[in-house]
Amino acid sequence: MAPSSEISENRILEIYIEAKRRMDLWLSHSIFNEMTVIGIKIRFDMALGLYGGYPFEKPEWMKDKAFDDFVTESEFDTSEYQEVINQLFEQAEEKTKFNNGSNSYR
Repeated sequence: MAPSSEISENRILEIYIEAKRRMDLWLSHSIFNEMTVIGIKIRFDMALGLYGGYPFEKPEWMKDKAFDDFVTESEFDTSEYQEVINQLFEQAEEKTKFNNGSNSYR
């Protein structure tokens, strides 16, 4: 049985702050549906580029910003990391719905 990997509370906070910085940058240059390719959570995670860096050609606005690798594979594979991503995804989705002033989800 593989050992259970946990992230310290301080590291979870660091990951949250960095992920939120990247999410806010994205949403200041794009809309949620473009960032996530119509609301797909895995695409949201990829857009943040925390594990492995941003995997696609970087848009012009991103080139001078840090979107490089930030978490290790063992951190990426934890429930704590997934919880951070889930929280931010929900925040971004809710913010988009609020800003659009509509009930359309797609």
